[in-house]
Amino acid sequence: MSTHAPLHMRRRERTVRPQLALRSGLGAGVALAIPATGALVAAAPAMAAPGTGTTTPSATTPTVKPVLFFGSRGEAVKAIQAQLQVNADGIFGPATLSAVKSFQRSNGLYADGIVGKLTWAKLAAATAPTSPTTPTTPTTPTTPTTCSANTTTLRFGSTHALVKVLQSKLGVEVDGIFGRATRAGVVSFQAQNGLYADGIVGKLTWSKLGCSTTTPTTPTPPTVPTTPATPPTVPTTPTTPAPSATAAQIIAYAKTFQGVPYVWGGSTPSGFDCSGFVSYVFKQYGITMPRVSAQQQAYFPSTTNPQPGDLLFYGYPAYHVAIYLGDGMMIDAPHPGSTVGVRAIYGKPSSYARVLR
Repeated sequence: MSTHAPLHMRRRERTVRPQLALRSGLGAGVALAIPATGALVAAAPAMAAPGTGTTTPSATTPTVKPVLFFGSRGEAVKAIQAQLQVNADGIFGPATLSAVKSFQRSNGLYADGIVGKLTWAKLAAATAPTSPTTPTTPTTPTTPTTCSANTTTLRFGSTHALVKVLQSKLGVEVDGIFGRATRAGVVSFQAQNGLYADGIVGKLTWSKLGCSTTTPTTPTPPTVPTTPATPPTVPTTPTTPAPSATAAQIIAYAKTFQGVPYVWGGSTPSGFDCSGFVSYVFKQYGITMPRVSAQQQAYFPSTTNPQPGDLLFYGYPAYHVAIYLGDGMMIDAPHPGSTVGVRAIYGKPSSYARVLR
């Protein structure tokens, strides 16, 4: 004889069985969908679509190589350090500077220690990368693509439309602002092409950059300078002394500029900043050097026994430079609102460098 469970027990059995099914499925990673009808339906585990993994992509090489020099920091510095087999700490210090100069000399480049467009190209060729790292040309340029040797003169702080043309030719970031990176690129390019590295883009620099030369509409005949036996006392338009010089000549010539106002980025007798003043004075004696103080500090050999005519620096990398006169005195272009003058050495200079051999 068959027996049947009481009605209230059958109802409980139907309620318990789905609960057991729910518990048994939780450990297997199966989701349960509960429709509006109340029936329990096992849903398939969620799967990632092919090719949509969440692994973070590796960093790619930037399409625009930055101009690097003593004191630079960052991933780009690590990249050149790895290629030059020096400690890849991301800081462009003395060891990196020495390695860069050695690489430039061995590859027929001007050994200024500045990693500009030409040095980047030589580094790329030396490592023979599997993926091209040559900067790509913008597909939709919004700036003029032509220039001439008579194009507007550009300098630090310029925002002319042709700044973008200049930046594109130098291989630096194209933002239309003539800032520190652009000036460093210009200085490096000028030094590597036998030009005076003053960071100002004039006729000769435009010509070296590949701009066509055209005849000026109103040419001005060059002034034939006279060659004085000694540096002039009031150099409104300084003549060029002989390439060889003594410390006494350098100092006497520098003192003739006392009273010239400080001008940020200035490198002419109409106005100087600190490094522009120093580079201008030595240039008149056939001695060229990088434009900014940090590069000048790295360019010349340091000395712990300063002599008159040496360079005196504050900061490391340097943020200020002066010409040492001896007896605790120096001559410099100190800061905005001041003028070139002789003054006592203040504080403790970070280093001295020997220019005259």
